[in-house]
Amino acid sequence: MKTILLYRVIASFAVATAPLFGGCGGQADNPANARSGSVRAAQGPVIDGEHFTVRTVIDKQQGGIPVEIFIAPEKWTDTSQVVWNYGNTSNPVTAAVNVENPASAEAFYLFPNASLFWLRPESNFYHMGQNYGGLTFARPMRPDATLLAFIQQARKGYPKLQVVGTKDLPSLPAALKVTGAGTQRGVGVKVTYERSGKPVEEEFYAVHSSLDIPYDGPQGRTWQTNWGLFFLHSFRAPAGTLDRRRAVFSAIAKSFRPNPAWQARLAAVNSYLTEQFNRQLQAGYDQIAAAGRLSRQISANNDAMLKSIGARLQASRAATGGSTSGGRSSSDKFDDYIRGVDTTDDPYYGTSQHSSNESFHWTDGYGSYRNSNEAGYNPNQSEGGNWQLMNQSQQIYWQRRADHGT
Repeated sequence: MKTILLYRVIASFAVATAPLFGGCGGQADNPANARSGSVRAAQGPVIDGEHFTVRTVIDKQQGGIPVEIFIAPEKWTDTSQVVWNYGNTSNPVTAAVNVENPASAEAFYLFPNASLFWLRPESNFYHMGQNYGGLTFARPMRPDATLLAFIQQARKGYPKLQVVGTKDLPSLPAALKVTGAGTQRGVGVKVTYERSGKPVEEEFYAVHSSLDIPYDGPQGRTWQTNWGLFFLHSFRAPAGTLDRRRAVFSAIAKSFRPNPAWQARLAAVNSYLTEQFNRQLQAGYDQIAAAGRLSRQISANNDAMLKSIGARLQASRAATGGSTSGGRSSSDKFDDYIRGVDTTDDPYYGTSQHSSNESFHWTDGYGSYRNSNEAGYNPNQSEGGNWQLMNQSQQIYWQRRADHGT
């Protein structure tokens, strides 16, 4: 059977964005923090009357490790799903997030990426619409046409589905911090339909990406185009209300923040799959058969695979001392973010943690603290003592749990 090289694509459904809220409540499991008692329950922002809280996407197949966090209105419900298929060597993991207002039709949806590929010159080896290693074989289309095709499938069955319009959004990739090789273009499509007999409107957004990759083999040069829709999401609301609620939906979309420890685990899994996949090819299996054989092999011995991944990550942390900069790592900062705290250099305890609702943290060096959001605030002007403004700490304070890779 003829084998055509498929370049592997690392899945990337989570994008790093700047935090939009002060943080979630609760004290860190840290002796210094317990003594100071400075962390109190933190509140998220209030947007259009909605109090926001932090939510966590959990990867149950990788031992319950957090994948990412985001914020959503306090009364809204959220569900998420992270699914691994180790036979999809080009795209082994997908995820989806639903956030819905139980009191109305309002909802935010984050869909799995639409990851596709095309080959030139064309051949009859691959079949249109079929999945190969986690990528779907399909001829490239314009961004708006691609998004429309997705909507027709995602909202198939809803009565009176109509397209209101499409829009090119050049600034969307930068706003969502979606970067990579090739070209990226933002696109939006608005539709209306009926849900439970009531009219609703929904806007879909995505970053359309396309990358041409050359491959020189025995039969000459082959071009593979990896393309698709990334950070594919939508806002839904009762008809006539979406525009005034846009700030609420946008806050959710821009708040996703990935867990560096999960990203490291994804990289380790990709490396492991590449090694195992190449061994199958060297044993004489064609590419499609190798992917299927690999999936069955890993499924039969899933615990051994996870143990191998854990060992790789532990060895990597040991080699780097747990941090790439010699100070507090990105995982440490993620821990701060998810608990809503700032870790500061403290002359009394070494380090202490304070609610990130306030930007400036002062200490008298004897265990007393003053926190404020006013840049001009200085407790020395109104209180006795020698108050000092504490800086963000670069020390590593958080003990990572090897079983969760954090």
